[in-house]
Amino acid sequence: MSLFNVGEKYRNSYTIEHVVPFFDGELAISHLDSKRYYLQSAHLKKQAPSRAIQQYRSLNHPLVIPFTEVYTEDRSLVFIRPYCSIKPLHEVVMKEDIAEDTIVQWGKQLLLLAAELKTKAMPMYLLTDPRNIGLDEETDELKVLFCGVEHITALRSTLDWGTFFYSLVSKEHLEGPIDKVPNDLEGSKHLHRLIQKSLQNNSIDSILSHIEVYEKKRKKGGILDFLLGGGKKEKESSNEATLNEDAQNSSPSIEPPSTLPSRPEQIVGPEPTLADPRKSTDVEYLDKLRRELERKQQEEIERQRLQMELEMERQRQEFLKELEKERGIRERLEQERLKQKRLEQTSTSENDVEQESLEQESLEQESLEQESLEQERLEQERLEQERLEQERLEQERLERERLEQERLEQERLEQERLEQERLEQERLEQERLEQERLEQERLEQERLERERLEQERLERERLEQERLEQERLERERREWERRERERLKRELKEKMSLELEKLRDERLEWERREQERMEQARLSFENRERALIEKLELQLSQIEVSFPLQSENPKQIDSLEKMKDELYGEKSKELQPLSDGNSLQNLNSFAQPNSSVESGIAKQEENQRAKESEEHARLARQFEEYMKQMYKNN
Repeated sequence: MSLFNVGEKYRNSYTIEHVVPFFDGELAISHLDSKRYYLQSAHLKKQAPSRAIQQYRSLNHPLVIPFTEVYTEDRSLVFIRPYCSIKPLHEVVMKEDIAEDTIVQWGKQLLLLAAELKTKAMPMYLLTDPRNIGLDEETDELKVLFCGVEHITALRSTLDWGTFFYSLVSKEHLEGPIDKVPNDLEGSKHLHRLIQKSLQNNSIDSILSHIEVYEKKRKKGGILDFLLGGGKKEKESSNEATLNEDAQNSSPSIEPPSTLPSRPEQIVGPEPTLADPRKSTDVEYLDKLRRELERKQQEEIERQRLQMELEMERQRQEFLKELEKERGIRERLEQERLKQKRLEQTSTSENDVEQESLEQESLEQESLEQESLEQERLEQERLEQERLEQERLEQERLERERLEQERLEQERLEQERLEQERLEQERLEQERLEQERLEQERLEQERLERERLEQERLERERLEQERLEQERLERERREWERRERERLKRELKEKMSLELEKLRDERLEWERREQERMEQARLSFENRERALIEKLELQLSQIEVSFPLQSENPKQIDSLEKMKDELYGEKSKELQPLSDGNSLQNLNSFAQPNSSVESGIAKQEENQRAKESEEHARLARQFEEYMKQMYKNN
């Protein structure tokens, strides 16, 4: 899932302008309050602790773009960094011809950065890929985009340092390490050897030592070329010189050391990438620069001394050769002169033997004098040579002392300058840190304020959503209750209609059975009545037959008539419709005064009817209460 989308705002603050894939994450350009920023995402192996995020925020190195803010996302970190115009390193080496010394110096700077990252509280590492590194378009300084934390960030390097150097020199993009440097690679043999020794080598100190060897060999080769070229020129200029001219010109040959103070500047000047004190306040970094300067000055002084000694030795050898040659010429001339004189003496007489012996003695004396003069001259020449040698040594000593004083003075001035720069840099750094702190506090306050406002907005939205949701649920509940009431009403109406129909059917059935029962009871009563009447009439007839009525006994006749009338009156009453259970019970008791079985059945039927009536009444009351409750809710 993409964290950055063009046109959207990251964390409601940074408006995304452009997004490109960057290894396992993304790299975006955004703006906030007229300022532009880099937004970079990197995947995580595990959740990043707070001290790792704090270490990112406090990371300060000239080669690393500073971290303004670091946010944690789901399995990712997002870095907020100030925008600076950068040219990708792999595009620079493809379009431009970069000197191999510059590439080596770039590698040296990155190695020093990697060594420093490893010394952090939570060790960090540098992604050795040309796509991770660029050049600042304004200062042409290296700028690193991604630095990971060991065991926290997921992105790892696929190239070793040797393959990294090879990709810059060969201008090729490589996905994995190589095993051997191809023979057709451009560059010096020292560079080939450096790259080969750096392949599959993970030791930063080892690679730095190989770079120092490379630099020494490159400088040594330049000094030898300079010395060899100078010797040839001196030989060509001294072929026609005489002994006196050599003696006179011996002092000018010592003049080149007067230019020594400018030589260290020429050596140190072209190497601005070794160290840049304006960009760092590290004391060790300044001390290393000072030691590097001292070492280079010592090497230059030693080179000048060797050059002077070689020149003086050459001049001394030439001077001795000239002396030997001149002495040989004089001896040869003297021998010829003596030989000629002997030849002249052989032509004289024997009388001149004594004179000859005297002359011989004089010649020997002259020869001895000449030898003594020659020895004195040689001694003088030796003394002169020793004097010249002493003067040369003294001049060299004075020159060395002067150079040493100049070196010390330069070191003192350089130290003062570096100290001033360090103090100025510390002051600027403190001001920058203070400004960053204030800016960070301001941004933090703004972020907290934005988060607070965002939380309030979200809380309002949540409450509004909850209110709307409650209203919706309430409407749905009311609608459901309304539908449920309607459904219950319909069901109740249907049920009541069914119950009423059932009750009506039961009532009709009960009335039918009751009529049938009453009809049966009436018929039974009539039958019993008829039988009783017949029995009574039979008894009356028997009584009349047995006891004939007397006119003088009207009371008996009246009693019989009264009894008959009462019988028929009771019959009419019994035949009237029964409206309740008591009349029916009376009828049954009258009809069957001695029947206990029929009386028990009647009681059971009456109880059953009473129960049914009570059940119907209860259902009617429940229906009325339910309807009242429904109307009350509405």
